[in-house]
Amino acid sequence: MSRQTTTATGTNGMNTSGQPAGLVVAGLRKDYDGVSVFRDVSLTVAPGEFVAIVGESGVGKSTLLNCMAGLDDWDAGTVALDGVDIGRMDDSARARFRRERIGFVFQAFHVLPHLDVAQNIALPLMLLGARDHASDMLRVEAMLDAVGLSGLGARLPQQLSGGQLQRVAIAR
Repeated sequence: MSRQTTTATGTNGMNTSGQPAGLVVAGLRKDYDGVSVFRDVSLTVAPGEFVAIVGESGVGKSTLLNCMAGLDDWDAGTVALDGVDIGRMDDSARARFRRERIGFVFQAFHVLPHLDVAQNIALPLMLLGARDHASDMLRVEAMLDAVGLSGLGARLPQQLSGGQLQRVAIAR
């Protein structure tokens, strides 16, 4: 990735208030000990658009994703989500922003085995603090339906297939 520029373009890149919509990465560069992991990475991902980042092991895909999510710092460029430049935030603000606005789906799913499927999906809602339980459960049911897992909310993770667990992680 260090010798190429990645560009993906969604719609017009603007939201209804005229601000950049979705994820906008411009000129991103990350170095370790003076060696570029990647440089000049620019892409726009529109709301609802799916983008795959592919490449050989060790080329910086995970580092790029960590930078785009505000988990890692970078050396040059900008990362903005819906017009909010996450590079200008301190660590606390980034953590709050991630908790409220960014979802992660890990290869290993990271579901909690002692919680049922619905509880695993509801976990981020609980972490947001005082919420309306009935409304949250409606959101969980809607997410289960959206990922094709309707009626499976009471099952434990060990009762699901690998593909179903991946969909639980996506719904969460």
